[in-house]
Amino acid sequence: MIEPVVSTVASRSLIRERSARKEAETLLEQKSRELYDINLNLRQLNAHLEESETRYRTLVELMPDAIWIHCDGRIVFMNPAAQRLFGATSPEQLLGTEALERVPEAYRAQMEQGIFNDLAAAQSQPRCALRVARVDGSLVDVEFFGCAIRFNDAASVMNVAHDITERRQHEMAMEHQATHDLLTGLPNRALFLDRLTHAIRRAERHNERLAVMFVDLDKFKSINDTLGHAAGDDLLRMVAGHLKQCVRLSDTVARLGGDEFVLLLDNPLGDTMPAMIAERISMRLGQPVILGGQEHVITGSIGISIFPEDGTRAESLLRQADIAMYRAKEGGRNSFQFFTQEMQNRLDARVALEQGLHRALQRDEFVLHYQPQVNLRSGRIVGMEALLRWQSPELGLVPPLQFIPVAEESNLINAIGKWVLEKACATLRAWLDAGVPVVPIAVNVAASQFSDDDMDQLLRDTLARYRLDPGLLELELTESLSMEDPEASIELMHRLKATGIGMSIDDFGTGYSNLSYLKRFPVDKLKIDQSFTRGLTSDPEDRSIVTAVIRMAHSLGLRAIAEGVETEGQLRLLAAEGCDEIQGYYFSRPLPEQAMLAMLARDMGMDLAPLTRTVQRRTVLLVDDEPQVLSTFRKLLGGHGYDVLTAHGLAEAYELLAGNDVGVVISDQELVGHTGIDFFHRIKRMYPRTVRVLLTADTTPANLGDAINKGAVFKFVEKPWRDEALLAVLASGFAHHERF
Repeated sequence: MIEPVVSTVASRSLIRERSARKEAETLLEQKSRELYDINLNLRQLNAHLEESETRYRTLVELMPDAIWIHCDGRIVFMNPAAQRLFGATSPEQLLGTEALERVPEAYRAQMEQGIFNDLAAAQSQPRCALRVARVDGSLVDVEFFGCAIRFNDAASVMNVAHDITERRQHEMAMEHQATHDLLTGLPNRALFLDRLTHAIRRAERHNERLAVMFVDLDKFKSINDTLGHAAGDDLLRMVAGHLKQCVRLSDTVARLGGDEFVLLLDNPLGDTMPAMIAERISMRLGQPVILGGQEHVITGSIGISIFPEDGTRAESLLRQADIAMYRAKEGGRNSFQFFTQEMQNRLDARVALEQGLHRALQRDEFVLHYQPQVNLRSGRIVGMEALLRWQSPELGLVPPLQFIPVAEESNLINAIGKWVLEKACATLRAWLDAGVPVVPIAVNVAASQFSDDDMDQLLRDTLARYRLDPGLLELELTESLSMEDPEASIELMHRLKATGIGMSIDDFGTGYSNLSYLKRFPVDKLKIDQSFTRGLTSDPEDRSIVTAVIRMAHSLGLRAIAEGVETEGQLRLLAAEGCDEIQGYYFSRPLPEQAMLAMLARDMGMDLAPLTRTVQRRTVLLVDDEPQVLSTFRKLLGGHGYDVLTAHGLAEAYELLAGNDVGVVISDQELVGHTGIDFFHRIKRMYPRTVRVLLTADTTPANLGDAINKGAVFKFVEKPWRDEALLAVLASGFAHHERF
């Protein structure tokens, strides 16, 4: 029984042992498979890590931004972009060096502010702008950020910088273009005002003075028009260089545009310094320059304002220097003027005048006065000039010389010119309807009106609207207006002439005339300017010009009319020279419409009796400013058969000479403001047959020699004179006069 039991137990034990071994083998196989899978995963992970690290390193190597890492203050890594940024020949040149050496001390605080604890925080903030140092010491503008990282299992900082040199250069170029003149490279208006504003603040703090100078080239437009814009640009660049040479480096020279330049003279500024600089600029600009292969002399007008006397704001100082510059131009150009309050007052008055002119057109405040024109042969009124007047409720009757220039500058002259034409034609129509014998009305034409190609059509339409004979309208054109574009002027004149109107050249002799064009102008009259008429009796040059204009008009088949005739002497001389018509206060001042209408209705004319010389005996004229001498002279000659004329001064003497056939003139040497010898030099040219006798206390050759040698003095009588000596000289003088 025992043996079977043992056998059963052993069998069971073997079975358990086999079973345990099998389980152990199964578990081992399972764990081996798990270890294999883990190992496989680790290999795959390592492969992924290596691949990711390779991609990251490649990315870092290829990034255009410079990346460098420093640990414990020393550079331990840098990509090629960082090597290029710092100008290193190899990474080893910078690896191991102090990272702060690459950032100038002035920018280290900005760098510290741009470093963050992690990359996410760094990327959420804008990069800071700073400069880093290259190996050669030069600085580079960059945008920078940094963040804390672990590198090689150590706490480190990654720095990232983007080179913005090109962008900064572009921005600086754009900024320069925005603040500088492209042609000359000078500061422009914006930059000048900014510098002036800062200079004013500094001057206020330190109780200092400044000066602003406004320089405008004289007649620059003529350079552009005649030589072209390229020559004009060359000139502007030359002027910019000249101006910079005339001031200190601390001063500012700017170009506002066109031919306008401004200068800021900064402190220290003495009282005489602005004037000295202005004179230096005038002298420098006045030196000849070569333009278009020719030598030209350029001048400038300069206005000066001073801080704080003339203002405390930049715009105000610039505006006041501009005002002073225009005053320099008005004064003859090529000069400088300091700003004064009187200039501002004049400008304010001009602005008020311009505003008033706008209102005057709207409110119909203009009126026409009419000055008759008289024929010197018949004495009849043959025409009249329409003269514009402004009856302002605020300013009263404003003379045209005061408002016409403002109207021309403000481009109102065309509208005013149309009003004048319309009013003159309406007046003619009203007078014709009233049965009044009318004469042609002359209307002045402004340059801007004459440049309008539709002017002939405007005339036709206006004449047709009022049913007027074109011969009742005359246009007065200035010679300078006609010469601005002669060929175009001639073409327009012929179109105007074709309408049937009359035309005259006004103010002849005062502008630029080209006689080859003048003979082609289809005009009817030459109008002698009143400036020549005014000097007709006293100025030999004016008399010669008047004579020449009358003869020229007649040789061209034109009539000559003199304006501004105020005295009988002027009338006599004009008639003697063959002038056809006159206009002026001698016959009538400009008249309001109703007064002119009454004159026409009464068929008034001018008395021609003064033009008929009566038979006279020997006429002697004594000129002396002492009434007692004149009285004594009259008594002395009263019983000797002479007609005696006396004059207290030269103005009266000239009139008497013009209106009388004077044989002998006796003049004192000492006259108020003049000498008898100067007087004789003049009348020798104007009245060569009149004998000239000088009364003088100084009979030395130094006083009389030159006058006698040149024939200005026929004889002299020493003062105090003896009656018999004076009478003898007088008789000798008339004998000489009557021989010739």
